[in-house]
Amino acid sequence: MKRLVLLLQIFIVSVSLKAQLLNDGLKALDFEKYESARNIFTISIQKEPAYGEAYYYLGQAYNNLFKADSAFIIYNLGIAAAPKTPQLYAGLGELLLEEGKTAEAQIQFDKALAICKDKYGDYNNAKGLVAIASGMIAGENKLLAQASALMEEAYKITKDDYDVLTTAGDVYLEMADGSKAATFYNRATVLDPNRPKAFAKIALIWIRVKNLQVAKEALDTAFSKDPNYATAFKNQAEFYSVQRKFALAKESYKNYLKNSEVSSANQMRFAIILFRAKEYAEALVNIEEAKKSDKTNNIYLNRLYAYACYEASNLKNDQEGFKKGLAALETLMSKIAADKITESDYEYTGKLQSKIPGNDSLALINLNKALSINATKTEIKIEIAKIYFKQKRYAEAALTYEEYLNTARKVTLIDNYTIGKYYNSAKMYLKADTAFSKINSAKPDYADAWFQRANVNTSIDSLLTTTVAKDLYEKYIELTLADTASFNKQKATLSKNLATSFDYLGYYFLQKDMEIECKAMYKKALEYDPTNKNAIEVLKSFKK
Repeated sequence: MKRLVLLLQIFIVSVSLKAQLLNDGLKALDFEKYESARNIFTISIQKEPAYGEAYYYLGQAYNNLFKADSAFIIYNLGIAAAPKTPQLYAGLGELLLEEGKTAEAQIQFDKALAICKDKYGDYNNAKGLVAIASGMIAGENKLLAQASALMEEAYKITKDDYDVLTTAGDVYLEMADGSKAATFYNRATVLDPNRPKAFAKIALIWIRVKNLQVAKEALDTAFSKDPNYATAFKNQAEFYSVQRKFALAKESYKNYLKNSEVSSANQMRFAIILFRAKEYAEALVNIEEAKKSDKTNNIYLNRLYAYACYEASNLKNDQEGFKKGLAALETLMSKIAADKITESDYEYTGKLQSKIPGNDSLALINLNKALSINATKTEIKIEIAKIYFKQKRYAEAALTYEEYLNTARKVTLIDNYTIGKYYNSAKMYLKADTAFSKINSAKPDYADAWFQRANVNTSIDSLLTTTVAKDLYEKYIELTLADTASFNKQKATLSKNLATSFDYLGYYFLQKDMEIECKAMYKKALEYDPTNKNAIEVLKSFKK
């Protein structure tokens, strides 16, 4: 009997220790203390080698330390030890998806999903679904529709699980559905009003739509629940960044580091926040700081440096910046395994090459490689079309941009202007006219679209059988001369365009034997361009 009691006591202590390690590890992950979490879950696995979830959390810690290779090894070790743990397959899917290997990632997600079903094919494992959905939205490449469907299933299984509610909120936040995200986060605050996590996430909704007062209120609530909650400080840094209050953002991030852990990984996280907020120059400064404290030559740090070099340099056409970015990315790609090169690596290599004279052909190769890895990333075709246009391969530029527009979620006026320009250069005049006319309809006061469309119609109706081109030039002249302030700012360009417009009108009236109108138009053309040959010659001929 005493032996039975002793065994029971040992069992209780063992279970208690396991629970304590799990709680400590999860808290470390929540506070983004990834090195601490790594140490805790390593101990947990040593004590219980068949505990599958510990491998998953350890892999998550490694991945958040930007050590994807280590995470990959850990997930596979976990599968060998506990093959019925769906989170481990979800972790592998997350890593593959981040590399742009969508099909391979889907295989791993499907394995995880199969484990989450009962014998009737119904989902019965909410924790597994949380891990899968989290993996589907964790990186740059996302499977948002699938993730949202899975979280709805998880919510059906249990409506009283904090992780289910906050992860569902995360998914809808990534889908830019702030209303649904707020619904789930608010449910989490009701379920456990003392935890800061959901309040900090609610703040993100309002930061992204720049409702800064409500965002501040949510952050204040998060801090009232736990004044040391690291993620709230990180979100506060983003709160200040969107207002371009970088001194305050840095102070918030220092508090984040103090309450999480000072590491190159967490410094890099701040750089990622700045990068995603399109504060590229500031991101570069932080990447440089992170590189000083990084002793491992972290590939993700060097990758982000190259990407930020492109984005920052693109704002000011900085050739030296493009060269630095390309050198960094080429070095990175030469040092890692081919299957670890992502479509974004090829994309940014191509974009950087396209900015450096003499590299257009290489740029096309790399941009097309990126598309071959991830065909859904059709915005790459914008860059390909730009290169074709630069190379005077106008038909290819137009057709490539057209392919992009056929898959774009939204076609903007800039898109219509760009493809109109490409169509015109490719002598696809009717299509060009259609593109520019869409701008005329949506923004009738945008003078340049009338000018571009007028130019197109001179080619459509070279025999002057209609007044379309004439009417369009007259509309352009009217709008341009009515906006004195704009004219004074762009006098050289607009004078040239006005001269072209009056030159055409002079030609039109000349062909119609309307001498008075013809002379008047050519005289106006000379006002804006005294060197206009047509105007000079025609006006001379009238004097003879």
